[in-house]
Parts: sequence; C-alpha cells; structure tokens
Amino acid sequence: MEKMEILDETSNAVVAKVLSRNYPGLLVQGDTLKIMLDDLIEIQEDVDNGELSSVKTGLSILQEKISDLLSHYEKVLSENGIDLPY
Repeated sequence: MEKMEILDETSNAVVAKVLSRNYPGLLVQGDTLKIMLDDLIEIQEDVDNGELSSVKTGLSILQEKISDLLSHYEKVLSENGIDLPY
C-alpha cells in the first residue's frame, strides 16, 4: 500500500497526496458522492418529464456542490504552495 500525505482533513472532502503522484487528490465521502448521484438521477427524471424549471434548479444546486469541492481543493493546494494541475 502506498503512503500518502494528508494536506487537509477539515471537511467531508479530504485533500491528500499519494506520494508517487504529482498532484493531490480529493477524497470525497461516500455519502456525499451518493447524494450527488441522487441529484443527477432526479435531474434526469425531470428531463424525461419535461420539467425544465426543475432541471435548471437541480443543475444549479449540483453545480454549487461541485464548485464548493473544487474551491476547497484549490484553497488547500494554495495554502500548501502546490500549483494546480490544470
């Protein structure tokens, strides 16, 4: 098993770097991942039912969740002097 360095563990998304990798990753909790999948399934059902307003709302909520995860990742990398991989 490879060693990893935990850069931040203050949220439901731990930022850690496997020592053999160039950049850290984001360890998302299983319940958080399941909630995001459930959101996508609900959005798909709204698409199938032609409920455009609900689709827009659902996408906005999901976009905010993913944006929050990305912001956390970027903040932790910045605080640790690590360039972004993109």
